[in-house]
Amino acid sequence: MRILIVTNTYPPADISGVGTLVFELARQLDATGHAVRVLVRQAAEEDKLAERLPGAKLLFPLRAAARFIGLARHRPFDVVHLHESDGVLVALAVRLARAFGRTAGGTRVVATLQVSYRRERWAVHRLRADGRTIARPTAGERLFAWLRAPLLSLAGRLTAGLADAVVAPSRATAEELETDYGCRVAAVIANGVTPLELPPRPPAEPGVEVLYAGRLRTRKAVAVLVEAFAEVRRRAPDARLRLAGDGEQRPALEDQVRRLGLTGAVRFEGAVPHHRMPALYAAADVFCLPSLYEGFPLAILEAMAAGLPVVAT
Repeated sequence: MRILIVTNTYPPADISGVGTLVFELARQLDATGHAVRVLVRQAAEEDKLAERLPGAKLLFPLRAAARFIGLARHRPFDVVHLHESDGVLVALAVRLARAFGRTAGGTRVVATLQVSYRRERWAVHRLRADGRTIARPTAGERLFAWLRAPLLSLAGRLTAGLADAVVAPSRATAEELETDYGCRVAAVIANGVTPLELPPRPPAEPGVEVLYAGRLRTRKAVAVLVEAFAEVRRRAPDARLRLAGDGEQRPALEDQVRRLGLTGAVRFEGAVPHHRMPALYAAADVFCLPSLYEGFPLAILEAMAAGLPVVAT
């Protein structure tokens, strides 16, 4: 089949579950004989499956639709696979082509929606512990909650309405999409990960090492993890916490770590390229993801594949 995949997030420029999923999916489809093209904003120069459409993130849906029209004019696609709502205008272009009898008549549009942005918006709020505020959304996060999330939710509803089939990664997400977007989810296809090749475990250090992997955002509730880790350290002074990821909350988290006297016990790794994650999994004893809201996080799947016990909300 001739398959077009559309995504706004893609490695190595963007380290995210959706980007990693698309990266792996494209390679599996290519390896099994399908003709695959991925429309993205940024990608590595050596990535032969990705076609880069550089520019502002907000303009990506328009640029993707224009490129789809150019490509489909010469040879139609069998499947257009949209990830999240960034391909809403591509879906609209397919619908219009069908309406006017153009060459997209045989093209089927599948939309994989990982989250409901209505629920994700609700997850952006102050975090409290024992009556104290331990984290506040940044200005950028508040802008997301009050402007971007409603727009993304609207785009998600439109994408679901224009697609021939909507796919969700879990039954819970399917129920959320059907309630919030008013669509019917055709199939639940769980996310997956390529088996990890773990390096040898490094020499054991005293104490337990806890690993978190993900963006440092309010809805990820990393401040709750740091607060809980302070309690762990009182009982297990050799325990260590490693935070793999970056984001708006990093300065506040660094302040929290200093305030709790955890500077030597908590390590900020920053944005970690995917190829470095196996080494972090191999060195860890426990994986923790304390998010307020998730779809089907790949980080938990990778931690499980690495044989780690997982603590998650």
